[in-house]
Amino acid sequence: MMRKNISGLLIVLSFVFLITSCGQKRKNTKVRSIGNTSEILVVLDSEQQWDNIVGKTIRSYFGQEQYGLPQPEPVFKLAHLTKRSFSELFKKHRNILIIQIDPKKYAIPKVETFEDLWASPQRVIHVQAPDNQSFVKLLNSRAEAIAEKYNQAERQRILSVYRPSSRNKVTDKLVKTFGLKMTIPSGFFTAKTEPGFMWVRKEANDYSQGIMVISETYKDTAQFSTASIVARTNRFLMQYVPGEADSSFMQIDQEFVVPRTKAVTGFVSDYTIEMRGLWKVEGDFMGGPFLSYTFLDPRTNHIVTLYGYVYRPSKKKCNLLRQVEAILYSTRFVD
Repeated sequence: MMRKNISGLLIVLSFVFLITSCGQKRKNTKVRSIGNTSEILVVLDSEQQWDNIVGKTIRSYFGQEQYGLPQPEPVFKLAHLTKRSFSELFKKHRNILIIQIDPKKYAIPKVETFEDLWASPQRVIHVQAPDNQSFVKLLNSRAEAIAEKYNQAERQRILSVYRPSSRNKVTDKLVKTFGLKMTIPSGFFTAKTEPGFMWVRKEANDYSQGIMVISETYKDTAQFSTASIVARTNRFLMQYVPGEADSSFMQIDQEFVVPRTKAVTGFVSDYTIEMRGLWKVEGDFMGGPFLSYTFLDPRTNHIVTLYGYVYRPSKKKCNLLRQVEAILYSTRFVD
């Protein structure tokens, strides 16, 4: 089964590499990276490692299900091969995780990260350990940081695609209304603007993506609690985001999936709360995943929530949600 997986991957990579190589100029030192969205290529010492505690630990962290999706989808899609099969072609992959376990070479476990090592854009992370036990212990403590490195790389790649078409009426209106700049590509349009609220959306053939800005006066730190963020978001959604049926409106679902929050770094503000979960339409049968980021705007003393959602019934949504995440992460203050 795994040989078929790698064989299929090799065919795809060969085709893409052939196309991208034709467009490379000789003066470029790094070729363009290849690989699917949210995919990590894991390079192991041997095939046995994928079946023992090493592979199981890798899958438990990087192959786990994305929280807040109605259907199970992994945070990252994992493909693996051994270092013997790690040819120059595979070195062009966008996200690579190299595992080396050898008591003769490595006295202590260590993690090294590289950017654009063999291709661009690219994130390569090298994990070294003297034995399986120390590898597991190291990954237990560093897996979240490693995953965030790959998340950053995916967001940057998405934004590099969106950036050329991001100067449009939607981004201009966002700057004028809230003093916030986002990399919002063409295809999005302004659906509604009200005091303290703005809704932009994209409607494609089989999916919808939306982003909302919610802003009101900051009073105290209690407004950063999960209950407060949910209540405030639901209040604006109820008022400004109607469903298709009469008297229906969007809400954060708290019955089937409890909204999960955590503090994140690297956002527009030093202190930002990320929330993930499911949205639903009260009085209708629509729903899907959402994520939001809540922070303080020190220029206006307003607490701001950036709320993004995806609607794609009965189909995969993880990559669409990652696109929304990248857009939200691009937020910057404008003087």
